[in-house]
Amino acid sequence: MKTKWIKDDISFSYCMEADLKEIASMLSKESVCKYMFFGPNKEEDTMAYFSPLVKSIEDSLKDGRTPDCHVFTIREKSSGEFIGQCALLPIEFTNGNYLIGYQIDDTQWKKGYGTAACDFLVHYAFNVIGAFRLTGDCVRDNSGSERVMIKSGFMPEGRQRKYWSVGERYFDRILFSLLKEDVPESRLKELNDIYS
Repeated sequence: MKTKWIKDDISFSYCMEADLKEIASMLSKESVCKYMFFGPNKEEDTMAYFSPLVKSIEDSLKDGRTPDCHVFTIREKSSGEFIGQCALLPIEFTNGNYLIGYQIDDTQWKKGYGTAACDFLVHYAFNVIGAFRLTGDCVRDNSGSERVMIKSGFMPEGRQRKYWSVGERYFDRILFSLLKEDVPESRLKELNDIYS
């Protein structure tokens, strides 16, 4: 079973226990968590959240099964340097609809890694696990994440007012979607050729 995908000098691989320290370090940064409804987190909180997910992934792969939750670590292929993470999380009661997520470490911003992560998730969802829909979201002020999703073909669907509260602030949630039929067959084939 395939566990690693490469595009140019970027590798995406299923998240493993060995990746958690770097993920916890990234998610402890206020800069990285500025537009997220969670964080910055203490390292032990991130480890407590991700450890069961990673154990589930590792157990599934050991048994030759595709994991239920798809959490990937992003690294530079040539050096192994940590870039960030991305994920497809199943949405309850809607088999084949996944929430996308990506966090890029602040040392790696403005290098196109967010778009690469989003494109990889589109490939994995539609070409590998047979999803019919991807759902994306971000806070209203996160124009960088909006641009990433739109560049990857996502369409705005609406706004939920005062959806998240962090400290004393409220944030509107901007919703995006991408249906499999929205993506031209030629694009799905191109992505499949890149990651096969």
